[in-house]
Amino acid sequence: MSLVDRLERARVERAIASAAPIPLPPDRTARPALIGGTLAAAAGLFLISVGAPAGRAARADHPEAPAPGTLIGGARIRITPPSYTGAPERTISGWDADVPEGASLVWRVAAHADSAWIMTSTADTLAMHGGGGEDTVALRASGAFLYQVVAERGGRRTVSDFHRIGVVADAPPTVVITAPRGRLRLGPGDALRVPVEVRAGDDWGTGNARLVATLTSGEGEAVKFREQTFPLAAAGRRADLPHGVTLGAVIDLAALGLQPGDELYFHAEVADRREPRANTGRSETVFIALADSGAAERATIAGIAVTLAPESFRSQRQIIIDTEKLLADRRRITRETFQNRSGNIGLDQSLLRDRYGQYVGDESETGEDPVAGHQHDTPENTTLLATSVKAELKAALAQMWEAELRLRTYRPADALPYEYRALAHLKEAQQSARVYVQRVGFEPPPLDPATTRLTGKLDAIRSRTDRDSSTGPAPYPATRAAIAALSGGGGVPAASTLLLLDRALAELAPRAAEDSSVFATVRATRALADSARLGHACAGCRARALERLVAVIPRGEPAPMAVRPAAGGVARRYFELTGSLR
Repeated sequence: MSLVDRLERARVERAIASAAPIPLPPDRTARPALIGGTLAAAAGLFLISVGAPAGRAARADHPEAPAPGTLIGGARIRITPPSYTGAPERTISGWDADVPEGASLVWRVAAHADSAWIMTSTADTLAMHGGGGEDTVALRASGAFLYQVVAERGGRRTVSDFHRIGVVADAPPTVVITAPRGRLRLGPGDALRVPVEVRAGDDWGTGNARLVATLTSGEGEAVKFREQTFPLAAAGRRADLPHGVTLGAVIDLAALGLQPGDELYFHAEVADRREPRANTGRSETVFIALADSGAAERATIAGIAVTLAPESFRSQRQIIIDTEKLLADRRRITRETFQNRSGNIGLDQSLLRDRYGQYVGDESETGEDPVAGHQHDTPENTTLLATSVKAELKAALAQMWEAELRLRTYRPADALPYEYRALAHLKEAQQSARVYVQRVGFEPPPLDPATTRLTGKLDAIRSRTDRDSSTGPAPYPATRAAIAALSGGGGVPAASTLLLLDRALAELAPRAAEDSSVFATVRATRALADSARLGHACAGCRARALERLVAVIPRGEPAPMAVRPAAGGVARRYFELTGSLR
């Protein structure tokens, strides 16, 4: 029972409880009749109390009947979303609705008419069918549109106001690769199985998902490309996004045959459940490179390409990686193992320092004879590098020495800052070794202000006239014509103005289906036209329609208004001099 029914029942029960008991008649034949009558009355009250809400629900399921003297009443729209969305069917009371793309719509319209139909802004005319004061029509919503209901009875026709059905397009999935991110460079000894984690979400749920990878191998003109795809499996649900999932896969670089120096870049593609053709979302691209410590780095010196040491810039980075890994493993290994690994990294730093030292004439610790073993001290060997390059290399050697000292004394944490500074100096040396050529182009002649400025001569300055030109007709010509007609003022719009308003409504209907502000303009214009056809001079309707029509003209396009009256005398001369009158 509803709230009113429950209150009424409680009031009746209180009244019965407070009343005096009714004595039963002494006649035995009358007693069963009284009991039966009482039970029948109670049953009737129960049926009335239960049937009242059902009757109200039944009436609520029907559209509101037309008012006296009108042909069109209310409407109810049953909205059935596409099956792939999994959304339930719903029914609304009214004419305007926002529905999912591809939803099926069924109107039930209360109309006292011999015939009725719907006209849409997409030039469709749908006849209504039915009886008993209600007509129905069905349509599948593939895009937003405006519509009107037309009803005829006994030669009389009624056209409803504009109504709007907005369509919410099925958006493509959002895809983000959370691990790994950006660029990943794997050195010797790193694991070649790379786990990939992808987060995806969609408004109605995701479908098939995969990784699309491209493998590159070789260098120069011998680079080879190979594409491969990997399926993505669901690894969990996302609580922060409806229908969101976490996907995962593992890329085995060794199984793919990647060698040092090869690269792999990939992105994730996730499809949704849209039918008949699914939307696809794509993530950003992630790069994975296998470091090749044996490859030679080249630098351009004085226009000549020379080869530096084979393990130049990558080996110092490898020392940093080994040091950081040693610090991470410190709590899991013994003290002896920790000291042995620190000493070995210090030895690698020493060998790298000696390798760079030969480019700047440094003394070696190998114990060779100074005359026979130090040929790099000769001027021929020490002048191959520019002064700036040698300065950076010497600074790097000084940092390497400090790092080596701390590594060999089992203090890798103290050595790490020196290792990073050594790597920075090496990169600066690499940049300093490059040769930059000035761009060749037009060099304008120098100006001579003494002869060209402040001379007072204006003969070389030509007059300039700005003109507005258009390569084609201005957009929305009917709307512009309606604006010009309404801006002239007056009372009830003339028949020619009403014709322009009708043309403007037809012109704005496609935009009104997508834009709610344009839809409001269409309704205001229609209200003005209806009042004018009834002979009413609604100044407020005219002002609102004019204001909204001017607002829908695209920005940058001047709205046509009434022609400015011609100026005469001094005013005309002023406009001519200032260029305001054309």
